[in-house]
Formats: sequence, structure tokens, C-alpha cells
Amino acid sequence: MLRAWKGLGKSACGPAAGRQLSTTTAAESAGAGAETSASLVPWSLTVAGMVPFVALTTPGSEALGKVPQITQHVPGIRCVLSRSEELQRTYAASIVSFLGAVHWGVALGATGASARYNAMRYLWGVTPSLMAWGSLALPEVWCLGGLMGSLASCYAVDRIACGNGLLPRPYLPMRTAATTVALASLGVSVYGAWAKTRVKGADRVEEKAT
Repeated sequence: MLRAWKGLGKSACGPAAGRQLSTTTAAESAGAGAETSASLVPWSLTVAGMVPFVALTTPGSEALGKVPQITQHVPGIRCVLSRSEELQRTYAASIVSFLGAVHWGVALGATGASARYNAMRYLWGVTPSLMAWGSLALPEVWCLGGLMGSLASCYAVDRIACGNGLLPRPYLPMRTAATTVALASLGVSVYGAWAKTRVKGADRVEEKAT
């Protein structure tokens, strides 16, 4: 699918329509780039979206749990922190689904695009949500690994799409920052889940030995 994406920007339409789409896409990208650069809203939302990934790691939730101003004055925070591992996985799955929806939305607005172009965008648009859903059905360590793989796949596709003018270029730096933080946070959780599994395995061996 990644190889198909690399050539999609040039073959989205027929010969004449291709030039028209290329010109339209370039103009729209330039306009969107100027607007995005001038606005703090996309970056503010991107940074805000990174917070749950970090806060819901075991070190993050433990650190928040030691701050009285948070535990005593934020409604429901104790419940959230007690379920931090589960909530981080479901949050990651929802983010993966959102990343696919970006392409679905672009396909809906791609007037004059070829059927192949739209088919590829629609197909990829629903793929991340299916990957995330499947990952949630796996044991904890494998679930986290699946979510990390899903995020990495989404980033690879978005990078190619930005390079081919299928997404605005200012979108890529936001994706790079958010994906880096998300993967690092999930990596911390993978290590914690793996260590917990090893401890449980060692306890079972000791019980059988006694």
C-alpha cells in the first residue's frame, strides 16, 4: 500500500484532470499552509493531544497521584489514575482512528479525482480504525505493540502523502512531534507491562515449586 501511495499524487486523475488536480492541490496546500502557520489552534490541539499519552503512563499517573492539588480538586481524577493503563490503550486507539479519518475527509472533498484515487483514500481511511480495534482485543503487551505499529504505519502514510502534495506540508511537523511522544509513551508502557508479566510468571514458578 505504501508503494501505491507514492505514485498516487501523480496518478490521481486522468491526463488533463491530473494537471487540474495538481494545480488545485498545490493552491489549496499553499493557502492551508499559510493559514495553519498563522494559527496556533492546530499546534495547541496537537500538544494537548500528547498530554494523555504521557500522563497515563505508569510514571506519569504515579507522579500526578502525588500532587494534592490535583487529587483533591480535580473531579474523577482518582478513578482516571487508577485505570491509567486501560485508558492509555483506548485513547491511543481513538487517536489511530482519527488519523485515518483525516484521509476519509480529504477524499470526500476531492472533486474531480479519479475513482482509483478516491478508492485508495477511502480504503486507507478505515484501515487504522480496524487495526486499533484489533489491537484492543490482544493481551496488554501485544495490544500496546499493535497500537505502536498502527501509529507508525499512519505516520509513514502521512509522510508520503505530504511529500506528494496529498496533505498540507504544515501537517507533517505536527504529526512528527505527536507520533514521537505517543510512541515513546507507549514504549514506556510496553516495558512496564512486560516487566509485570515477568514478575507474575516468576511468582507462578515459585508457587509451583513450593
